Amino acid sequence: MPYAPLTPSAILSSLLLFSSAAFLAFAAACDGGDKAALIEIKAAFGNPAGLSSWTSGSPCCSAWSGVECDSTTGRVTSLTVFALNVSARVPPAIANLSALQSLNLAYNRLYGPLPAFLGPPHLPDLSFLRLDGNRLSGRIPATLTVFDLSLVGNRLSGPLPPSFAGATFGDVDLGDNRLTGDASFLFGHKKKLNALNLERNRFEFDLSRVQLPKVMDILKIAHNMIYGRIPAEAAHRKWLQFDVSYNRLCGPIPQSKYIQQFGASHFDHNKCLCGPPLAPCS
Repeated sequence: MPYAPLTPSAILSSLLLFSSAAFLAFAAACDGGDKAALIEIKAAFGNPAGLSSWTSGSPCCSAWSGVECDSTTGRVTSLTVFALNVSARVPPAIANLSALQSLNLAYNRLYGPLPAFLGPPHLPDLSFLRLDGNRLSGRIPATLTVFDLSLVGNRLSGPLPPSFAGATFGDVDLGDNRLTGDASFLFGHKKKLNALNLERNRFEFDLSRVQLPKVMDILKIAHNMIYGRIPAEAAHRKWLQFDVSYNRLCGPIPQSKYIQQFGASHFDHNKCLCGPPLAPCS
């Protein structure tokens, strides 16, 4: 039987199939240094059952839970170890994942200080960091200038680092810690800060002097020692969440439909705030 030559469409289909297989094989092979770092991280976390897929014989970019890689370079870009009941310090091997963009270690039992390597120069591309719901203590390092930063529900203390004044933040969640001092430098008209949660700390600054970021639609500062007045410009924001209760604020509450959607509990227990939804100003 004579050999039938392949048609151009068949050749193209074969090439595409081969290219796809090659691409998938390459994409599944993560960087060797990153893979070694992940093995160290697993050991530092006590080899939890939730990381059982992390085995040396399997491709970490396609087979390991919580790991995502760049399809071109094979570098690890995202690491999630969420709610696995891990009791350990934050592993130093994370600093070796120098292409990391997202790190989520929330709702474990991590303890000890926040390491300075969680940010530049070790992790220059890190833009998303969740360490909420742990037992971390001590001060926040100056290097944690991460665009989306969540440290809520730890045991952190002391003032915010001065580096935060010039940092570009989108969401900052520092609630339920023991932080103190001035946090007013997080505010500013031109800043990209969309959401700020400072609740249940010991911050103390004059709210009258802050300029609300134009994109801000979440402000939660309840249970602090913040004083002054609510800025008049608060009336012009389309708030999704707004809570200034349990502080030392005074003066009339700015009036708008966006403010009036929140009940008295969002303004109660201040020094002398007045006006709807609280008692009229005298």
